[in-house]
Amino acid sequence: MKISGSIPAKNRIKGNTSPVFKEGMVPSIIYGGKIEPKMVSVHNITLKKRFEEGQFYSKVFELDIDGTKEAVVVKSIQRHKVKNFPIHVDFQRVDDKTRIVVSIPIEFINQELSPGLKQGGVLNVVRREIELSCLANNIPEKFEIDLEGKEVGDDIRLSSVELGEGMKPTIVGRDFMLSTIQAPKVEEAATPEAGATEEAATDEKAEEKKEDKAAE
Repeated sequence: MKISGSIPAKNRIKGNTSPVFKEGMVPSIIYGGKIEPKMVSVHNITLKKRFEEGQFYSKVFELDIDGTKEAVVVKSIQRHKVKNFPIHVDFQRVDDKTRIVVSIPIEFINQELSPGLKQGGVLNVVRREIELSCLANNIPEKFEIDLEGKEVGDDIRLSSVELGEGMKPTIVGRDFMLSTIQAPKVEEAATPEAGATEEAATDEKAEEKKEDKAAE
């Protein structure tokens, strides 16, 4: 199983969490498997660092709990309503047989080899991630969609993505769209008739002003 990083943690006793925050830790709980839930506190700075690395909810981390290590995924984070810092984290234990739901980013490659984009077409991204169910030991980093040869009007759907063994999209029964290549927008030029009408109106107003001055 691929471990994406370690997060220091400590065992804690249920009760007042103020001392936990003062130590720079975040109250948390670990559940899952055939083991009883365990209350811990995790290192806030390391938690923030892992979050900023991206795909926070789609990675397996190793909690180092006073020397005891457990593989987990982050299920949810509760944040302070005003200051937005984490006040509680839920972790799920995982092993090689644990099936989890993750959102995997999509990367569009070879855009420079797409005739449609070369002609000024626009890549309209409908979905930037694919939510799927997979084993915790088989979480893909990303899905690559090749745009080589794609023309204006072409669309890319889920069926064009090669999912790995055991991976199943959470949305079933639909070949949903991921992106399209749209024609470039063309600004409507003013018609000669419209231009002539505007010019005539301007001349008419100028003539009216001359007549008014002559009458004075």
